[in-house]
Amino acid sequence: MRTNTQRIYELMSKGAFLSVDSTDLEVKHLYDDVEENFSDYEAYFSELGLRLEAGEGYYYFSRIQEGKSAIEDKLKRFALWVDILDFLKTYDIAFSTGFQFRSTHILERINLDVELRDKARKLFRKQNTNQEIVDKLINELVGMGFAEIINEEDGTYKVTAAFRYAEELVNLIAIYNEEEVQEV
Repeated sequence: MRTNTQRIYELMSKGAFLSVDSTDLEVKHLYDDVEENFSDYEAYFSELGLRLEAGEGYYYFSRIQEGKSAIEDKLKRFALWVDILDFLKTYDIAFSTGFQFRSTHILERINLDVELRDKARKLFRKQNTNQEIVDKLINELVGMGFAEIINEEDGTYKVTAAFRYAEELVNLIAIYNEEEVQEV
């Protein structure tokens, strides 16, 4: 366990996920190690103020105690991911775990589809071109561990199991809103 602890911390403390279906051999090895030694890792990281969380095919950290500014930052990131998920589902309703895509295809669709272009520009307002927006989107997906490149020659990416995390959060909001509407 100890040989991987530092690397797990380095990846996951930045907000990345470990996914069961990762094509990165190091990430897959770390995922397997956490799965085999979950209670040991859980106890170790709790001493650092981190909660090791498990989802369906992925692991991530959450903070045990968070200040007001940390919660506000988390809410901003969450709002961004709601918008990203909306954009990706508009791009292709099947965009989910196991889905494969190319950045060039996303760029083509943005250039052709007015609704998608509007959503893309709202995602990353600081980016000036559609190419910059797509690059930023891909960097966000890869940085979180939600997607991995599987073919560098043609730029093909695969959506990992960790993407379920974003989908589950958005589904919780949808369910909560439906319950509120029914009570009124």
